[in-house]
Amino acid sequence: MNQRCIALATLVLAGPAIAACSGSDVNTGQQDLAVDGTFSVAVDSDPGDLNPLVTNLVNAQIVGLYSYDTLISLDAKTSEPQPFLAESWTESPTEVTYTLRNDITCADGAPFTAQTAADNLNWILDPSNQSPRLESVVPSDATVRANGNVLTVTTTKPRPFMLVDLGNQQMVCEGALADPTSVSAGSDGTGPFVIDKIVAGDSITLTRRDGYTWGPKDSTSNTPGMPKTVTIKIVPSPSTRANLLLSGQLNAAMVTGNDEARLSQLDWQPSPAISGMITYNHLEGLPTAAREVRTALTQAIDLDSLTNVLTGGKGERASSLLTEEPSLCTYNSVEGNLPAYDNEAAARTLEAAGYTAGADGARTKDGKALQITLVYDNSTDTRSAAAEYVAKQWESLGAKVTLDGGDENYLISRTFSTEDPSGWTATLGLNLQSGTPSIFPQYLTGPTAPEGTNFASIRNDEYVSHADSAAALSGDAACGEWAQAEEALFASVDLIPVSVTPFKMYFNGATSLSQPAGGLLPGSAIRVLK
Repeated sequence: MNQRCIALATLVLAGPAIAACSGSDVNTGQQDLAVDGTFSVAVDSDPGDLNPLVTNLVNAQIVGLYSYDTLISLDAKTSEPQPFLAESWTESPTEVTYTLRNDITCADGAPFTAQTAADNLNWILDPSNQSPRLESVVPSDATVRANGNVLTVTTTKPRPFMLVDLGNQQMVCEGALADPTSVSAGSDGTGPFVIDKIVAGDSITLTRRDGYTWGPKDSTSNTPGMPKTVTIKIVPSPSTRANLLLSGQLNAAMVTGNDEARLSQLDWQPSPAISGMITYNHLEGLPTAAREVRTALTQAIDLDSLTNVLTGGKGERASSLLTEEPSLCTYNSVEGNLPAYDNEAAARTLEAAGYTAGADGARTKDGKALQITLVYDNSTDTRSAAAEYVAKQWESLGAKVTLDGGDENYLISRTFSTEDPSGWTATLGLNLQSGTPSIFPQYLTGPTAPEGTNFASIRNDEYVSHADSAAALSGDAACGEWAQAEEALFASVDLIPVSVTPFKMYFNGATSLSQPAGGLLPGSAIRVLK
């Protein structure tokens, strides 16, 4: 079986984002497996708070996969649920049940039961905890209860994909529920590894626990190739990650760009993910609150050229928000729904919106300049170059553009978690991504930041209508409604999924039984080679 977890775009997130992990069979039968080996893997920024109930950051989810398990996993080829902590389940539009194994223990030996799983979900449901997993993972109208080894979740209205959404939540143990801050820089779960040491901004070290017997692919604490020690290093630079891979100081890392040429002799696994997205801030008082302005700014960008710059010529245009493999729905919601590239049309659109060009070409309306602050991901040369291209195109229209770059955490602080939602106008690199379309409404509807998670203040009634309709359906019918919901977003130019990159995770002295996505690797899937 192959583990898969939803890392919400993670929201979010910036970089290879709101990604999930899926798997493909990897043959290790002909390879020599190390006993009690060490495994070192890189992430590109500090993961922040490590409590899986309070974070949506991808890098925190990456770390969590070593210490926390989920109720189910998904088959990589069919998307069908597979046993993990739960050995069986049932589902209907308004109820799911999970029957848990009876031999699960936490790293400290305490039992993990259906009641513990229920306590996890009820903790998320408690509004006072302000969990970002509320509604995106656990429906706000859910009732959660445990009876023996059976966990039951019911809702007052149909909830599509609830089995998968709940089943992929990383579960903590009772100690973490009693004291959530204890796992902000530590761990308390049923997974195969326990956090031993954290050096802020540098690394996280974990040690394999005893008594782990329920991992995917029949992984246990005693399986040959399972590392004794795992080190997660924070390495922002792709060039540095490549150097550490070649020297053997890293066993696994995502590397993009020109440095990939140096890694041609290493093994790798594909990890496709969305690599570019433009989101406009709809907050009242900002120019991008007007659909005409968003349309003009989009008309000024050649999205094919932007894709080429963002991906270093290796990617392709995104066709929907569902860029994970496998996804629970497959559709193209982008084609025919975005304004075409046309600079002259862009100028006319701005004129019609009341933005007139002065003698110097700068556009104003009612005496106010067309001022755009573009917050962007500057973690790679290609992403910085993409932001500069976008800024140049907008400046050619007469806009005054301020570029504001930073890493994943910086983008989140300037947008999703900012106390001043008016401080940005557009983002490039803050990526929403999942294989489950029901994840997105939390971030695209409802209360705006800082009170809610609708960080871009989007108000799209057609999207809400189709999303509500999809919630009452299942299968292809639900996917059709979700496709129309996304089409409404793109037709209104609320946000633009730009590009998908076939990212690669490179390995030296190790491999994984599960195909990574966005850098996520289940700890139980790691195999260290001699």
